[in-house]
Amino acid sequence: MNRKMILLGLLLVLILPLPAPAQDSSPGKLDSAYVAGEYRVFTGTGEPASIDDIVASMARHQVVFIGETHDDPTAHMIEAELLKRGYEAYGVPGSNDFAPRTVALSLEFFQRDVQPILDEYLAGLITEKAFLADSRPWPRYESDYRALIEFSKEKGLAVIAANAPRRYTTRVTMLGRESLNDLSPEALASLAPLPYGQPSEAYRNQWIQTIAEVMGQEGMKCGLPIPEPEEGEQPVRPRAPVGSHDNMGNQLHSQVLWDATMAYWISEYLRQEPDALVLHMVGGFHVERGTGIPEHLETYRPGTSFMIVMLRAVEDIDTFQAAPEGAWGDFVVQTGEAGTLEQIECRKYLAELEAE
Repeated sequence: MNRKMILLGLLLVLILPLPAPAQDSSPGKLDSAYVAGEYRVFTGTGEPASIDDIVASMARHQVVFIGETHDDPTAHMIEAELLKRGYEAYGVPGSNDFAPRTVALSLEFFQRDVQPILDEYLAGLITEKAFLADSRPWPRYESDYRALIEFSKEKGLAVIAANAPRRYTTRVTMLGRESLNDLSPEALASLAPLPYGQPSEAYRNQWIQTIAEVMGQEGMKCGLPIPEPEEGEQPVRPRAPVGSHDNMGNQLHSQVLWDATMAYWISEYLRQEPDALVLHMVGGFHVERGTGIPEHLETYRPGTSFMIVMLRAVEDIDTFQAAPEGAWGDFVVQTGEAGTLEQIECRKYLAELEAE
C-alpha cells in the first residue's frame, strides 16, 4: 500500500495545480498518533542486521541513498539517526583511523532553485521564518525534515537542494521533455543538463507496475469504494484522481527529470568534494532496486560507490519482505505500517463510517 502511495504522491505533484500557500492538515510534530515506532533492520537478502551495520558500511561508499516512505514518522527518525551517526563516525576528527571526511546531506525535499536561500539559512544570515517563507519546504517539514536541517546547521554540514523545480517537471508532464528546450539558460541551470537520460527498462517496468496498482485504487479510499455524498456534503477525496492517467509517457519522463536532476547535483558536489560522504534522503521509488537516481549517478560520475538503505513500512516488521526481483537495497529497515499517516487517516475514516 505505501509504495503505491509514494508514487501517487508523485503523480499528484506532477498533475494537479497546487494552492498557494499549501495547507497541511496532517498530524503535526506534537500529535500523539504520529510518532516514531519500532523497526527491524535486515540486509538486502533478509539477514538480521543493525543500525551499527549500516553505519559501518558507509565507510566503503561515497553516497548513501536512503529511500523513505514519506508519511512514516519512524523512517524520519531513522534518517535523522543515520545522519547523526554518519557524521559522528566519519566527520568528526579522531572518530576513525583515517582523516575525517566531509559529510553532506542531500534532499529531495528542496528544489534546486532555492539552494541560495538554504545556504543563507545554514550560514545564519537569515531567520528560520524567512527561510521557510521563501524556500517552499515540503508539507510536514517541521515534524519530518527540520531535524535534518537543524543538525546540519549546528554541525556546519553542507545541504544539497537536489530536486528539479516543480514548475519544470509539470511542464514536461503537460508538454513533453522537449518542451524544456524553450527555457532560458537561467532556468535550465537548476536542472540536469539536457538532454537528460532515458528511463531504463527495469525502471520503466517498475513504473508501469506501480501505475497499474494506483489505477486499481481509483474511486477507492482505504480499500473501500467511496460512497456518493449526500446532499450538502463535501465529496470524499479519492486516493487516486479519477481520469488522471491519460499522459503516462510524459509523467514517466517528469519522474526521470527528478531522478536525473538529483543525481546530477550529487555528482556536482562530489566533483568539488571527491572524498565526501553524501547521505541523500528521498522517496523509496527513486532508488529501490538500484534504479532511478543510482543509474543516472553512474552516467554523470561513473564508478561512484553507493549503497542503498530502504526504509519500508510493512504490516509485520519481524518478517522480511523480499523485493519482487533482486533486492530492495543493501539494507532494509522495516517499520510499522500502522504508524504511517495513511493508516492513521484510514483508521479515523473507517471509524467514522462505522459510526454512521
